[in-house]
Amino acid sequence: MEFLKRLAAFLARPLNLRTQFTPQEQRLVVKSFVVGVVVWIIVYTLRETVHWLFHELIVVLEEGPSPFLVFVPLFLGAAFVAYLVKYTGHRVHYRDKSGHVHQLVDVEGDGLERAISLYFSSEPALEQTLTGQEGVDVRWELPTWSLAMRKFLATLATLGSGGSGGLEASVTLIGESIAAGIFKPRTLYQWADQRHGLLARLWHWWETNDPDDLQTAQLAGISAAISTLLGAPFAAAFFATEVMYRRRPIVEKLVYSLIASLTAFFLNALAGEPPIFTVELHIVPPTDARYYLILMLLGITIALFSNLFSRLRAVIEPAFHQYLPVVWQRHLFGAALTGLIALLTYFMLPLLQESFPGFGTVLPEHRLALVLGPGETVIHDALTNQLAAGVALVVLVAKLFATLATIGSGGSAGLLVPSLFFGSMIAAFFSKVFVYHEAQVLVVPAMAASLVSIVNIPLAATLFIVELFGGRYMVPALVILIVSSLIAQDFSIYRTQRESYDARQVAPGYSVRRVLVPNSWAGKTLVELDIRRRFGLNVIGLIGRQQQGDQVAVRFETPSSQPLVIDDILVVLGPDARLDRFEETLTEEKLKLRAAQLAAAEE
Repeated sequence: MEFLKRLAAFLARPLNLRTQFTPQEQRLVVKSFVVGVVVWIIVYTLRETVHWLFHELIVVLEEGPSPFLVFVPLFLGAAFVAYLVKYTGHRVHYRDKSGHVHQLVDVEGDGLERAISLYFSSEPALEQTLTGQEGVDVRWELPTWSLAMRKFLATLATLGSGGSGGLEASVTLIGESIAAGIFKPRTLYQWADQRHGLLARLWHWWETNDPDDLQTAQLAGISAAISTLLGAPFAAAFFATEVMYRRRPIVEKLVYSLIASLTAFFLNALAGEPPIFTVELHIVPPTDARYYLILMLLGITIALFSNLFSRLRAVIEPAFHQYLPVVWQRHLFGAALTGLIALLTYFMLPLLQESFPGFGTVLPEHRLALVLGPGETVIHDALTNQLAAGVALVVLVAKLFATLATIGSGGSAGLLVPSLFFGSMIAAFFSKVFVYHEAQVLVVPAMAASLVSIVNIPLAATLFIVELFGGRYMVPALVILIVSSLIAQDFSIYRTQRESYDARQVAPGYSVRRVLVPNSWAGKTLVELDIRRRFGLNVIGLIGRQQQGDQVAVRFETPSSQPLVIDDILVVLGPDARLDRFEETLTEEKLKLRAAQLAAAEE
C-alpha cells in the first residue's frame, strides 16, 4: 500500500523539462534538426544531379557513333577538377596512425580524410598551442560554405563525367563544411550582436563557442549526408561516429547525429526517394551448415581482397603525386586510365562471351556503366542474380583499377559504394560457383563483410544490412563480419586519427619526439650537451620524476644548468631528418657504452 502511494505521488509530480532537458541539450536538438534539413537539400540535389547526368552520358555514349568518345567527358571533368584544385584549393593537415602529418588539398580526393581533419581541428593540440590558436577559432579560419560548394562541383564533375567512385565519402566533407558554416560567425551576426535586441539574443542562443558543441554539429552534418544517400538513418549515424571515433567510443554525440540523420531520412521519404538498394522479393537465407561454411569462405576472400586493395592504394596514390606533380597532368592521366579500363572492359566482354560459356548468354545493357560511375546499378544486378560469374570477375578487376585511377589521381569521389561493389561482385561469383539461384543470400552478407574489411565500420555495417534487408540477415551478416574482420585486421582504406606516443608531427616535416636520456648523458647539463648547435634541434621540455615520490612531471623552460637523470625523457622539436640523426646518435652511444661495459666485465 505504501508503495502504491509513493508511485502515485511520483506520477503526480509535474515534469520539469528545464532540469531534465537542459538549455544546452535543447539548443543541440534544434541545431541538429536545422543541420539535417540544410544538408539534405544540398546532398539530395547533388545525388539527383549526378545520377541524371551520368545516365544521360551513358545513353549518349552507348548509342553514339563510337565508345571512344568516353574520353571527352572524362577529360573535361578531370580538367575542371584540376582547375578547382590549382586555383581554389586550400591545404588541410591530416595526421595518420603513425603520427605523420599529410598535406591534403581540401577539394581533392574522396573527402573523408579531409572531413576527419576538419572535425578534430578545434580540439586542443600541441601544434595549436605553439601557434597561439585554440578552440573553434581554428575551424573558423578554414573554409566552410565555399568548401562545400567547391566539393559539390568537383564531385559532380568527377562522377557526372564518368569517373569511377561513390558519392558517400565526398558528401561527408560537404556535410561537415555545411554544419560548420551554419554556425561560423559572419558580418551579419556581428551586426545583430551590436543591436542588443531580439536578434542579439537569438544569435547568442545560436552561436557555438564550445568545441564539443561544434563537433556535435559536424557529426550531425556527416550523418545527415550519409543518411540522404543510403536511406538508412541508424547506419548513417553509427557510420559517422565510428569513422570519427574508431578508437574512442562515444555515445553522447550519437543522439544528435540520429536527429539529423532521421531528419534527412524523413525528407527523403517526403520526396519519394527509396533507399540506395531495394529488392522486390526478400529471400530468407538458409540455415544449414553448408551455407555458413560458404559464408566463412566468402568472408575470408573479401578480407584478402580488401588487403590487396589497401596495399594497392597505398602505392598508387603516392605514385600519382610523385611522378605527376603537376595538377593538370595528374588529373588528366587518371581520367585517361579510367577511360582506357572502361573501353577494354567494353570490348573484352563480348569476346570472352564467345570464347567461354561462363559469361552467360546476355551481357548487361550498358557495358560502360559496369566500370564508370558509382556502380549502384551493377550492385542491384548482383542482388537480383543478373550477373554471370565471368562478368562479375572481369568487372571486379576493372572497377578496382578504375577506382584507384580516379581517386588516386585526385578525382572527387568516394570509396564507400566501391567497397560494397567489390564485395557484391565476389558474392555474385560465389553464387554461381556454389549454385545459389538467389544470389541475394550471399550478396547481402558480403556487403557487411566489405564494409568491415575495407572501411572498418562493423556497427554501421550491421545496421545497414538490417535496415535495408531486414533482421533475417543479421546472423549471416554477423558471421561473415567476424570472419572478415579477423582476417582483414586493421587494413582500413581511411587512415586513423590515432597518434603514437613517442613521435608527433606538428607540421609536415617537423615533429615533437620524446627521447630517453642515455646513461652516458647522466649528470650532464643541456649547456654541456649543446643539442641545438650539434643537431639543430630545440629541447622544449623534460619529462622526469619529481624529487618527492614517483609522480611524473613535465617541466618546460628547464634550467639548462640542471644535470640530467637517467630516467629523464627529453621533449625535442625539429625537422624529421635531424630528429632521425639525433636518435641514431643516441643509439650509437648506447651501443658503445654497452660494448665498453661488456669489455670491462670480461677483464
